[in-house]
Amino acid sequence: MEFVKKQIQPGVVILEMTGSIRIGPNCQQIELALDELVKSGSIWVVFDLSGVTYIDSAGIGTVVRSLLKLRKLGGTLRLAGVKGMVGGVLKLTQIDRNFEIFPTAEEAAQGLPLVPKA
Repeated sequence: MEFVKKQIQPGVVILEMTGSIRIGPNCQQIELALDELVKSGSIWVVFDLSGVTYIDSAGIGTVVRSLLKLRKLGGTLRLAGVKGMVGGVLKLTQIDRNFEIFPTAEEAAQGLPLVPKA
């Protein structure tokens, strides 16, 4: 798995992911990246999943934990570019009901606060 961080505005970051989100190093990479974002004050995050082709149950757990962590800090996690197998799994597990899902990362980033809540 690879990802690219794009800071849109203070506190708002898009994390573009490509490849698979599966048990092991992939999930750990996401958790470490999220920890770094939080430490830098970014609590409004978009996971751009348009390049993700596979997600397993551990990956879903990582995404859900990321949402809960950000909400606890007063932020949120939005998903973008969900399609194919990934979209099917999120729908089948009904996890999609817990997220705001947008066609593109840019649309997902719109309307997020300019500065994180104190």
